[in-house]
Amino acid sequence: MRLEPTDAAKRVIQLNYPNCLLAVLGGSASRGEYNEQSDLDIIVIEWDGYDFSRRTIEAHGWIVEIFILSLSSYREYFDEGVLAANPSLQRMVAEGTVLRSVPEGEEVRAAARSDLNYGPMPLSLSDIAEYRYMLTEFLLDLTSPRREGEKWFTVHKIAAILCEFVLRANREWTGEGKMLFRLFNLYSPALGDRLEAALLAMYREDDPAELIALTEEALSPYGGKLLVGYEE
Repeated sequence: MRLEPTDAAKRVIQLNYPNCLLAVLGGSASRGEYNEQSDLDIIVIEWDGYDFSRRTIEAHGWIVEIFILSLSSYREYFDEGVLAANPSLQRMVAEGTVLRSVPEGEEVRAAARSDLNYGPMPLSLSDIAEYRYMLTEFLLDLTSPRREGEKWFTVHKIAAILCEFVLRANREWTGEGKMLFRLFNLYSPALGDRLEAALLAMYREDDPAELIALTEEALSPYGGKLLVGYEE
């Protein structure tokens, strides 16, 4: 029998981590957006003795992904997320459903909220140049692919790098996979609609014009495309 996600997650914590200082259910299950294919994502902060580990178990009708940190190690991994502009752990801790918490656990949640509120570091001029160069190269690849498979891999790279660049350039957090598009669309629903339409034009009509135009427009305020003269 598949339990309601919060009840299932609480039972997992009670059985496996009854003395942890913080346990939070994140992901789609915590937002009420889960379906039959969803799993449970739980982050656990233990008192000590853990660097970082990840367990996958099956419990109460769910596949459960458990991310375990300690009070002495969580800051290191929070900092990695900040530097990468992808604070996935902080999102889970700050925005998820609390399953168990003690005062020290609330301090970890406060640190997560502080990181999210502060925002990512601004891009440097060299960072912007690198994004311009990568997107320019992939646009060139898109216009002359050698094989069909290469074309689709190129489209995927352009879409992901474009979303990341627009978010980073505007001091917004990024993400991985579908979360990256969600954040891009949240930042600008109009741009999200355009990107979605551009991808549909590629997949259904094999027409790259809108994806190329959207990418070039995104680069324009930062100097446009860049190839000759780029230096690392």
